[in-house]
This record gives sequence, C-alpha cells and structure tokens, in this order.
Amino acid sequence: MSCPLSAILNTCDEAPQVTPSIIGIPRPPQAPQREAPSTPPDTSGSSQPQHSGRKRRAFAFSPDRGQLYDRRVRRKLGLMPPLIPTPPKTGSLGYYNDPAPPSLEVDFTRFNILTALLEYSELTFEVVKYLDPRSLLDLYSTSRDFHILANTRFTTMILSISLTHAPESSRIFAFRCYRSLCSRDPLQRLTAANASHNLPNEIRYVPGFQWLGMVLHREQCVNEIVACLEKEGLMLPKATTLTIKKWWFTMDLPTNAQRGRLLRNTDFWSDQDLYLATLFTVKLDMLLTCPMVGEADLGLRKLLLGQRSLATLASVLRRETMRNQYEMLRMIVEFNYERNEEQTRLDLPILGVKPEDIGKLQYEGWGKNPGVRFQQVDELVVMESVRRGLDMPKHYLDMILYGFVDKRSGLDIWTLEQRERREREMEKGDAVVAGN
Repeated sequence: MSCPLSAILNTCDEAPQVTPSIIGIPRPPQAPQREAPSTPPDTSGSSQPQHSGRKRRAFAFSPDRGQLYDRRVRRKLGLMPPLIPTPPKTGSLGYYNDPAPPSLEVDFTRFNILTALLEYSELTFEVVKYLDPRSLLDLYSTSRDFHILANTRFTTMILSISLTHAPESSRIFAFRCYRSLCSRDPLQRLTAANASHNLPNEIRYVPGFQWLGMVLHREQCVNEIVACLEKEGLMLPKATTLTIKKWWFTMDLPTNAQRGRLLRNTDFWSDQDLYLATLFTVKLDMLLTCPMVGEADLGLRKLLLGQRSLATLASVLRRETMRNQYEMLRMIVEFNYERNEEQTRLDLPILGVKPEDIGKLQYEGWGKNPGVRFQQVDELVVMESVRRGLDMPKHYLDMILYGFVDKRSGLDIWTLEQRERREREMEKGDAVVAGN
C-alpha cells in the first residue's frame, strides 16, 4: 500500500501543521510562526506574470531553515526526547552503574618496559641475572628507580649474578679476599661483629661491580685455557677447571708463607687437586715443547705461569700476545732479568720495559720485597705432593697418555676436531663414489 505524498509534505506554507496526538506523549510546543514577507510591487514593467499568489512547495526549505524545518523535525517521533525516565543499563552482575571492563589495549607510546618491570622486585632481579657487567653498570648509573631498588639488596644482586654465570669462581675468589674490588654498603649497614660487640662504627664491605667483572673474566679465561689445550688434542678432566681456579687464587697471594700454608690446607687443596695440577703442568709442557726436536726446556712454562695472573697464559694460547721474539723477550725482561752494574747505573728502559719493572715478577709482592724470590705454584705443588707421600712420578706415563689411549680397550681416543675431520673425509669419499 502506497503512502500519499500529502501525508508527508505540507502543501501550504502558511497553514499550521497538525501533529497527531499519541497516547502518553503530550504534543510538543509549537514554535512561533513567522510572518511571510510581503512581496514588493513590480516596478520594472516586465510583461512576465506575477507569482504572488502561488504557494511555495513544502520541500523547498528556506536558507535559514525556519518553520518548515522545525515542523519536519517535530513530525519524526524517534527524535523526540523521552519524557519517562528509564534506568541505566545493568552490568553483567545485574547491578546498576557497573564500571566499564578494563581495556586490553596498550598505549605503546607511553609504555616503558623498565618502569613496568621495576614494579616487581623479584622479577627484576631475575632478569638482571642475565646482564653483562657493563650493561648492569649502565643501568645502575642511569635509572634512578633501579638504583634505589638495587641498593636495598646490593649484595644479593651481585652474588646471584656471579653464581648464575660462574658458580665455581664465585666460591674460589671470595669477595672478602679482594677488598680493593669491593665497595661500602650503599645503605651504610655495619658489620656483624661491630653491631654485636659495640665496636667503633664501620660500614661493611659488599661485593662491587669490579669484583663481579673479575670473577666473570677469570671464568672465561679458565674455560679458554682448557678449550685451547683440547683443541690441540691435549684432553683434561672436567674437574681440572676448578683446580686451575685454585691455582690462580694461590698466585694472588703475595708471599711464599701464605702460599705454602694454603697448599697445606687439605680442605682447599685436596689430593685430587694436586694430581690434576700435576696433570695440567704435564699437558702444558707437551704443548710448549716439540716431541721430535724439543730439548725438554721448562723455561717457557715457568715464564707463563710466573706472570701476575693466568690471563697472560690464556692470551698466549689464543695467539694474541707473544707472537714474535720481541714480545717474548720483553716478557722475559719483566719476569726474571737481572741488570748488570752499568745498566743499573744508567737506569734506562730495556726493550720498552721501565727500569722499575725489570725483573720484578720473580720477587715477593711482585717487586715489593726484592730480596726474596717467589716460589711458583708448580714448585709448591711438587713439594706438597712429596710431603703427603702421593708418589706422583709413577703416574707420569698415565698423565701423558690421558686423552690419547683408552686404558680399558687400548684403542686411540679421537678428539672432537679429529672426529669432525674424519667425518668430512668420509663425506668427501662418499661423494666421489656416488659421482663415479
């Protein structure tokens, strides 16, 4: 059924529009009607007919959207404001005025992962474990919130990082033995002895970033030493890494008396450690001497093990230092060179080594006590083995054959590099056979 146009549009502009009444809804107030402007008389004298009596069409709105527009709006019942108040929409639980559900969208322009992480201290320390010392120091220096949080558990944070990456080195190189690498407690807490016995106030020392860097560096150096020996086919037991770290800790002691007392401590240097230390020196001699034309000279091994730390040995095995005779002679001058009277009188550098550094590594305190020579760790290991009656010479042949021959089967032991080389050769042979 079609709807007549007259039911929608008004045919007369001056006629009032009648709005049908609806039950329950009063009729909206009528806007005041405007008077139609009077048509001025035509003075132009044109012959065209006048349209003063013609009615305007209802859909021809005036520019100011006047009475006709208002009537069109009032006829649309959907646009009329409700007069009966309705309650607000209920939430999921049936209560009125429930808060809106939280938005799952993240404003990445304002989101900061570090700020969000610092709200959970335990999670922050777990993530910090996997940072290298330089990145940790940068974060500690630039972030105020992390700086404050780290100061509350500074010792726990440093020890947790060291125990995660270097558990053996953290126990061998205890921070209490390296006070120069420690720092004062950021919270200025006193030591336990001073707090309990009412001694003069002294802020306790805690492990610092320098100690953490030292521990991680030594862990890396020891692993590189063992890896370089194994790369040359000189295998070592897995427990040798712990013995090398004990060796390094013994080298840090500045006097022969301290070194001797530490070697006699069976809790620190066990019989197994003495055996592995001897095995380490044997393998090192096998690397530094040629079995065909070598003269069994131990000077190069004593030169490398007589340095201030084993980091020099690691750099030599990596082919980073002592790559020519000049560098080797310079190390000899620093280690145990003795100047004659004329050189002492002139007091000039030798091969670039300062006069005060010539031959200082052979004396106690690394030159502080020039009258007493150092007893190197390899010498102390031999002396302690004799004192305990371990009879190391009968194990020398087993030490030489370790990693080459299986004692049970008598067959050769292939190193990882040898196995890989053998596999590559077999793959090439199979490819040649397949090509033919």
